[in-house]
Amino acid sequence: MRIAIGGFQHETNTFAPSRARYADFVRGGGWPGLCRDGAIFDTMVARNLPIAGFIEHCKGRGHQLLPTAWASAEPSAHVTQDAYERIAALIVDGIRAARPDAVYLDLHGAMVTEHLDDGEGELLQRVRAVVGPDTPIVASLDLHANVTRRMLAHADLMVAYRTYPHVDMAETGARAAFALLQLLDGMARPHCAARRLPFLIPLASQSTDLEPARTLYRALSALESAQLPSVSFTPGFPAADFPECGPVVFA
Repeated sequence: MRIAIGGFQHETNTFAPSRARYADFVRGGGWPGLCRDGAIFDTMVARNLPIAGFIEHCKGRGHQLLPTAWASAEPSAHVTQDAYERIAALIVDGIRAARPDAVYLDLHGAMVTEHLDDGEGELLQRVRAVVGPDTPIVASLDLHANVTRRMLAHADLMVAYRTYPHVDMAETGARAAFALLQLLDGMARPHCAARRLPFLIPLASQSTDLEPARTLYRALSALESAQLPSVSFTPGFPAADFPECGPVVFA
């Protein structure tokens, strides 16, 4: 199968003083800088990032990975409209040109832009418009994702980190790959159930090294089965001030 891959990550603190410009994504900061096409494979070798785990899991399984673009910038205030539209176009246009059988996106889940509250939901909707209703779209998310109704509507399946501090980023990408390959091997398209919790959880209370998060996250994998292939809990990023900010459990 032909699988288009890409990624666009930003954790947006809408109270911060400086915005994320296109140059910030090109530079990357603590992350790799913007990379396109085959450079994604060279850049992501042996990195603890979701797309690296996805690529590694797919090796030797006979599928063709079609790279589009991947970008991330340091956490800051809103992503500028210019940066969002330029990077989103690289991904969407790349997927359109690839004509893939499936799509994987490495997303954060807490991106707010100058012109959009829901950066990831908008991107997933644009990708869905390109590939149509029958092409599987799977995404990986940060534990701090603010999962929105649009994200849930336009992705067939999403999986989130289960550690904070984050040490399972590549592992999460591998879990996304496993789920996508199951879909390509004939697993029935999953139905999604989600519940939003009506409060914000401070970041200091989200550590999975401490209770209650430690026990909650240990329970997630125990809930998964052939009938329930994926369960995630995203406590959210409370510094992103928009209506759908907050914790979501989805399966």
